Amino acid sequence: MRTNYRYIRPSFLEIVKKPNLKVAVVIACRDGQDKLDLVLAALKEQTYPAALFTVYIIDDGSVKALVLPKIRPAKTKLIKFKNKDRAWGKTLATNFAVSTLKEDVLWFLDADMVVEPDHLSHHMKWHHYADDFVVLGWKRFVGDWSYTPELLGSELRNGSFSTLHKVSEGKDSWELLIKGTDDLRAPSLESFRALVGATFSISRKNWNSLGGYNPIFTTGEDNELGWRALLGGMRFVPERQALSWHLGISTVEVHTDTVIAHNRPLFAHHVPAMSYLRANDQLTWTVPENYIVADCRSMPAESFKNMVNEFLADESGQARFLLIGNWKALTARYKVTEDSLKELREINRWIAGDSRFSCEESASEKKLLISEILQRFDEPSTPFFYFTEGAIDPVIRFAALRHRISKSGNGLEGVVDSKDQRTFVIYAPALGRANRAGGNVYRNIQELWGMRWSEISQVDFSKSLSTNNLLPLVRIAFRAAKKIRNLSDFTKLLKKARQVLKKTISK
Repeated sequence: MRTNYRYIRPSFLEIVKKPNLKVAVVIACRDGQDKLDLVLAALKEQTYPAALFTVYIIDDGSVKALVLPKIRPAKTKLIKFKNKDRAWGKTLATNFAVSTLKEDVLWFLDADMVVEPDHLSHHMKWHHYADDFVVLGWKRFVGDWSYTPELLGSELRNGSFSTLHKVSEGKDSWELLIKGTDDLRAPSLESFRALVGATFSISRKNWNSLGGYNPIFTTGEDNELGWRALLGGMRFVPERQALSWHLGISTVEVHTDTVIAHNRPLFAHHVPAMSYLRANDQLTWTVPENYIVADCRSMPAESFKNMVNEFLADESGQARFLLIGNWKALTARYKVTEDSLKELREINRWIAGDSRFSCEESASEKKLLISEILQRFDEPSTPFFYFTEGAIDPVIRFAALRHRISKSGNGLEGVVDSKDQRTFVIYAPALGRANRAGGNVYRNIQELWGMRWSEISQVDFSKSLSTNNLLPLVRIAFRAAKKIRNLSDFTKLLKKARQVLKKTISK
């Protein structure tokens, strides 16, 4: 089996003795000079070769301009991000600064993180092994500290990192996610939450392919990036030896309700995995859960409507459709009683004015090659892609195909009927990995993720619910339950759980 099959990775890697990859350490900061001084003092003690990393401090409109302290890594630069009415905040400041960098790897570090001397080296051992890793550092939160940059440097050189703080706390929900997925070797779609901005690294090539942070996110930009990275087929590695102290308790923990209320609409629009945020809202979401390419050239209108109605019944997931057909031919004169294009014409009339449908012209009668179909799946935040063609067998249920792919873990699950008509679903992370690997994408899916084709008669289409749909909800409920303080909170949680479970079972 290949060493990059699905989420396989080595169980342990030694620190690289002679590294050669260059690193850009990116720290966005607004005010907080005192903490920044400690961060830089810790970075000065990194064991990764000083010649191979440069620290970039981005001053995001500090009231009192940041300055570079005396104790800092040899190569440290200050970038001033001039704030304007529509250009301010960590997200835009980071995108701006990173756009000009040339280093091989980007290590994003918050401006309140004191890292252990081997921290960067532990990140970089993975990037030297393969270029598709997103490495996550391990952190503990501390409420008090009294050391100066000078004292901190001395303690780190003496090997006293672990004894700097006797009292600390982790983030239970994050550590539960890591533990519950075998350190992200068996991630679900909910595992995007593992990417938090405090300390993570990614190759510059992959950062650029993702497009950086989504600029509409003021907070939560790290989680949303994690969603796109997960769908891109990148492998997340929680590196337990890359230790750090987070100076101060998390803003999210202190202002939980405010931050959640602020982020909820954006996550609902951009992360389909958070379907519980979409429950009971009759809105059109920016990112659909399903993207369907339908070859309508020989598709009966009844088959088309049955297929569409199944997808559109899922109000929280939602869908977008690309319809392939000889649409231009519909403008020619015809007789209603002798219309050779009546099925395509009816389809065209049903979708008129509905923005969820787009049409692609094809006058050819040739069957689409699998490579041609895969090229049309280009929705970076959508987790499931479907293709169907011709007179769709009435027994087919797309939810059942979704169930099969969730249960098998394959990258593609498809069925073929007696007329050699194909219907299949693709898991976005598998497609993302296959695209980045280069060469034959279809073969890459098979080799890197696995696939299965079946005759329609071999498939039980009555099954549409996988336990994989429920496990993320159980984890969410566990986290929420830990915050219950009174009977009212419990009642609200129970009501919400019933709503979400009902919505999930209906898929």
